[in-house]
Amino acid sequence: MASQPWPTGSGAAMPPSPGGVADGAGPGGVVGWLRGWLERPMPTVSVSSPMLRRLALIWVGISLPFTTTVSAFVHGRDAYIFVLIFMACGAYTLPGLLATRHALRNVPDRDRRGRKLIQLGLAAVFAIGVGMLVGLMTAWHFANVLGVPAVVVAGSLHVAGLAAGVRCLSGARALSVDLVEATGAVIALSAPPFVLWWPAVAGADDSWFTVPAAVIVVFTLIASYAAVLLWVRRGPGPRGVFEIAVMVAAIVGTLNAVLQTIQGVSDFTLPFPPLIALCALCACTYLLIPLYLPLMPRPGLDRLPPQAQIRGSWLPTVIPLGGLATLLGATVLVHDQRPWAVPFSLGVVSVLVVLAGLRQMAALRETRGLYSRVEDASDARRRLLTQMLQRSVNDRRHFAEQLHEQAVVAYASFAALAGAGRAAPVVAKASQIVRSDLGRHADSLRELVLSIRPLESDARHGDRLLTPIQAYLSTIYGDRAAPTLAMRVHEDLVLDWVVETVLLQIVQEALHNVWRHSDAKHVDIVIEPTEPSGTIRAATVTITDDGVGFDPATGRKGAGIPTMRASAAVVGGTLTLDSAVGAGTTITARLGPGDDIGPQEPTSPPTLRLLPPL
Repeated sequence: MASQPWPTGSGAAMPPSPGGVADGAGPGGVVGWLRGWLERPMPTVSVSSPMLRRLALIWVGISLPFTTTVSAFVHGRDAYIFVLIFMACGAYTLPGLLATRHALRNVPDRDRRGRKLIQLGLAAVFAIGVGMLVGLMTAWHFANVLGVPAVVVAGSLHVAGLAAGVRCLSGARALSVDLVEATGAVIALSAPPFVLWWPAVAGADDSWFTVPAAVIVVFTLIASYAAVLLWVRRGPGPRGVFEIAVMVAAIVGTLNAVLQTIQGVSDFTLPFPPLIALCALCACTYLLIPLYLPLMPRPGLDRLPPQAQIRGSWLPTVIPLGGLATLLGATVLVHDQRPWAVPFSLGVVSVLVVLAGLRQMAALRETRGLYSRVEDASDARRRLLTQMLQRSVNDRRHFAEQLHEQAVVAYASFAALAGAGRAAPVVAKASQIVRSDLGRHADSLRELVLSIRPLESDARHGDRLLTPIQAYLSTIYGDRAAPTLAMRVHEDLVLDWVVETVLLQIVQEALHNVWRHSDAKHVDIVIEPTEPSGTIRAATVTITDDGVGFDPATGRKGAGIPTMRASAAVVGGTLTLDSAVGAGTTITARLGPGDDIGPQEPTSPPTLRLLPPL
């Protein structure tokens, strides 16, 4: 029989509890509340069900206090190790293996390798625990020599998994730099404790326990460094619960490994409950992190532009310096009792110096790679800008051709009217036809002008002229050093859009000539109204460069200057050129009719002349 979902909402009635007691009262109410909490909807962003995550929290909340309480009633080394391995670790590593296996079903491809490595490391930890329990119950100690290699294998798998996770969040950063930095940090942090306490660790009665625990300290230090990298590699902005959880787990794991080592050195005389609770707290992360990890988004540095991925140097600098200072103090403190401390410290310093050099070379190579990506992105933007500018110029020329065709049609209509004047009876009819035709073409011209006129949020043209001119100069020079551009636009200048289009075309052609022939270091552009009052149709633009110049009498081959003259003539303007060899070049274009040109009586009939299209 299929189960029916419970109705939800404030007015929905809940089914009675199994014991017949209404929800909210008595034991049945507690059970009903617990069942409702377990089945409460949660964001379904992973394959792990909400109930499974809540059951994991319940298990941790019940088992951790229970294990700690049990440890208070045990005595002796064997009892401590049994509770430590079976209850504090085994209660979470086996469910953690199942949870990790369950979470791997829907892991992104880029994270799958790291998760699998950590799963293998967890399996190695579980195998070590089973071996310790077997040895404890059978009194077989021949496998104790395998403790250190087994810990090295398990720790290496964990570190490799964390390194893969860091790599996924690193963008274009090189993994070799991370490895060198982590190696230097671990050596710097491990050397002082080694000088101070290694003889006691290696000479303990239970060295089979203390030496592997000390090796675990090294791997937890590496994990702590990887956790800091995870924190940094998230990039700017708020960090998530995942990074905090990993960092806390790594730091607590390091503290746990240190205390377990001290416990073995002291012949298990430290209080049991705090150490058992700390170990259980570390082990429960194997169960909780795989279940909650998919709920925590991690964008990483790969979402940032390359220039924002440049590596900082404070972390790999501060840690070795602090470790070296501590090592110096430890060496001074014990060099009389341990003669090997001084050469050991010198060896550590030498290794850190070599690692610093390797880190510098690897970081330099990485930075060059990042800057090459910035250059590629800049080239792509430059090509896009060139295409946009070219498209803008082509569109303007297309519209100019359309206007020219309209003028041709108007001219044909005038010609038809003039021819009709020779036959008086048809003049009226021809005039009506031409008037209608001219009106239709005038409306068409007006619509075309309105459709291509730019939207103006501000009538002033300073920024609107400066931006395309600077962009064009940057485009034609590319990676070469462009001349310094100084541009001054009269604050009261207001231009007709047709005059503005011609002005931009003249300036662009002049800058193109500067790029091809001038070899100038500075270019000055001055745009001002032809008359002090400023009109919307007349302006003067002056382009001056300090390049090699040329002799205008001999001329310069090319279409640049004729093109600028033709462009100025379109709006009734003129263009003058002033240049000399070694003295630079000055181009002055006067665009649009000025106020000083008044109407003149024609001495002969006007002549209609068609200009060629641009």
